[in-house]
Amino acid sequence: MRDGAKVVGASSSVVLVRSGSADIVVDTGSRDDAEAVTGALAAVDIHPEDVSHVVNTHLHMDHCGCNDLFTNALFHAHGLEEPPVGTVRVSGEVTIAPGVRLVPTPGHTAGSVSVFVESDRRYAICGDAIPPRANYEARAPPAVHIDRSLAMKSMDVILAWAEVVIPGHDRQFNVLGKK
Repeated sequence: MRDGAKVVGASSSVVLVRSGSADIVVDTGSRDDAEAVTGALAAVDIHPEDVSHVVNTHLHMDHCGCNDLFTNALFHAHGLEEPPVGTVRVSGEVTIAPGVRLVPTPGHTAGSVSVFVESDRRYAICGDAIPPRANYEARAPPAVHIDRSLAMKSMDVILAWAEVVIPGHDRQFNVLGKK
């Protein structure tokens, strides 16, 4: 949410991935999203304590504000994000469940990661590596980034692999030229 050019509130995409017996939540939204997150999970008969993994694409509060809801989950974040004690600190590509892989996509932050999911199609849940679809359409890095070149390389990695992108702050979209 913006007041002119100033951001006054933000909420990220919150995505549930089911892989075998693993229920994985990618990003948890801002603190104000708690009721919406628990309601959306309840709609598919999942309670926050049932979630086995939480992946934070990065540790800005609009992406990890509801982490405390997931009391039994194993948390994953890149080590460069300086995650809390008990978090699995990712440093390279890692598979966390069948067909679910964490891929470093720095640029927005030094420790940004995306989640690549191989299912009926190839999905990239990319946090703020591609915040809204407009960044993809304009081939532009996120407005907030630590390194423009790294951000663009990460976008290239995502778009070379994905058929469907789930951006950090927008609805999913198909990558042009792919199924």
